[in-house]
This record gives sequence, C-alpha cells and structure tokens, in this order.
Amino acid sequence: MSTSLLKTITRSCFSNIKRHTNQIRLASKYKAAVVRSESSQSLEIEERKRSKLQPDEVRIQVHYCSVNSGDVVNFKNPAHGFPFTPGYEFAGEVVEVGNKITKADVLEGEKVAALNLKRFGGFAEECVVNIKDIFRLPSNVQPKDAAVIVSGHSIAMFAFSRIRELKETDYVLVTAGAAGLGLAAVDVAANVYKAKVISVVDSAERAELARNRGAFQTVLFTPKLPKKVIGSTEHGKGVDIVYDAVGEHMLETIGQCVASGGSIFHVAPTMLYKTIPAPRPNCNLMILSLLELRQQNVELYRTVVNETLELADEGTVSAFISANYNFNEHDLNKAIDFSQEEKTTGKILIKVLN
Repeated sequence: MSTSLLKTITRSCFSNIKRHTNQIRLASKYKAAVVRSESSQSLEIEERKRSKLQPDEVRIQVHYCSVNSGDVVNFKNPAHGFPFTPGYEFAGEVVEVGNKITKADVLEGEKVAALNLKRFGGFAEECVVNIKDIFRLPSNVQPKDAAVIVSGHSIAMFAFSRIRELKETDYVLVTAGAAGLGLAAVDVAANVYKAKVISVVDSAERAELARNRGAFQTVLFTPKLPKKVIGSTEHGKGVDIVYDAVGEHMLETIGQCVASGGSIFHVAPTMLYKTIPAPRPNCNLMILSLLELRQQNVELYRTVVNETLELADEGTVSAFISANYNFNEHDLNKAIDFSQEEKTTGKILIKVLN
C-alpha cells in the first residue's frame, strides 16, 4: 500500500470518528437549570430542545460555571423574562460552530472560556454563545479556573490599566464582599501593579483571605472607616482609588476616603445601586461594566479578557474558589442559597460535566 493511500485512509478514519463523536455529543436535547416564574423559589433541571446555531455562534459543552451576584439578582427579575437559566461566566469545550466561524476564530474540540453577559444560560450542559464572547484558554489555565477569573479579574484589569493606570505608589481601597469581585481587584492591584491595597472586610476570615491575596492592610467596615483609612495613607491625604464591589450600603462612607484628584469605581451589578452619592470635590466617579464595554468597544473588551487569561497563564493572578457544587437540583439550589446568604469568601463553582 502506498504512503499517500495510507494517509488518505487514515484521514478518512479520523474524519469518520470525529463525525461520529459529534453526532453522539449533539443529541437533540440537553439539560438546563431553569427558574420558571417570579414565584419560583428554586431551580429545576429540565430538558430543552437544541436550537440551530446562527452563523456567528458557537455551541459550548459546559464543564464549569461560576455563580455571580448578577445571577442571584436576576433570579427573581431576569431582564429577558422567564423561564430563566442563570450563569454568564463559564468554561468548557467547543462542540459546534456556525458557518461563519473560521479556524482562526476557534476549532471544534478547543477548550474555551465564555462570557454570556446578556443572555446568561451557563447553568446547563451546553450553551450557545456569540464568537465575540469566546476566549481560547492558554495552556496553563484549566477550565475550572477560567470559569472564575474572566469576569471579576477582567473588570479590575479594565479599571487599573485603561481607566486609571495604577502605579506602585498608589493606595487602593477595595470593598471585598461576597462573590469574589473585590478579591479579584485585590489580586490584580497587588500582584500585577504592586499597589498598596487596603481591603474593607466584614469578618476576620475575609480579612485573612484578603491579606493572602496581597492586601497590605485590612479594615472592618464602621462609620469611623474614613479616619482610619486616611490615616493609613502617606501624608494622610486619602486613597488614590476606591473600588467598590459590594453595592449601595457602603458608598457614602467609603467615598469619603478618596484623595483630591482620586477616582471611585463602582463595579457591583448596577441593580444594586438605587442611588449613588456625589463624589467629593475634585474627584471622579465611574460605573464600570463589562457588558457596556462590549457594546461600546468590542475589541477592547476582548483584549482586556485575553490579557487577564495571559496573566493567569503566567501565574500572576489566580482563581480562588470557596465552594464547589455539582449539576443537580439539590446542589444548584444550595449554591444559590449560599450566595444569597453572603457567606462565601470567594467564587462559587458549579461542576457541570461529570
């Protein structure tokens, strides 16, 4: 048998195996966790019919999905109505691509992270995502880590690299509450930019965790917080950046900690801010959102997320998972309850693929 004929037969065999594998993977239905109505008190797993891909879409077999505050807020009032499947930050394997997707974009079988910030849907065996929201995983980043890094760390990277370039001499005050947004900012500010991070916490456990992530000082939230924080900064002028990842109830107090010419960033889901106090004179305030960044400048959005994954690949930033759950109704509802109780110190991870 000639070498060329052998190669042809081999390619044909592999092609048939791949086609057969895809047919097994792409059954007509898949399982998804669903909130059926506003009166629903829990997630239920149901079978759904697979939808046809649009030309610029990718189907992902979800391996891991994180639980974020945006998931919990939308649990009772989703923007796109009911039934609603939470989960916008996840990672897994590409199993099908639309007809406009090229090899330069992504390949079937590749491991990827995804941010489905508008449509959600990650609490499921599979999810359809626009190609602009798909990010190839570097070799040293595992799907379980990517599923808890791409959102919180990326918005911190956007704040500290594009909005106000962080310096080693800068003081950054970060509110580190539940869901991991604050811890991600501590990680980026301290370990990427070597800034002086002061973390506002509500327990000794969170204080220890913030210090382990790089905070040089932690403070408990009290009405006397501004005096203590300002006294900790050089010349007693206040911090250069306030990074709020908690929401409305701390805003007025932490806003008093910023120095003249400083910046205040609000990064918690916008529905957690009913009112926002005006900043101190000669300070600026900005609400940051990856979804809005995507709509305003999709290339910058993609660049920031890819830079975050590169930092994770280098080991400069890392994931912190405080609780793990499996993809069944009991575990999924425990995960939501745990998040709502605000007991978590880091990210909550759902393992979807067994």
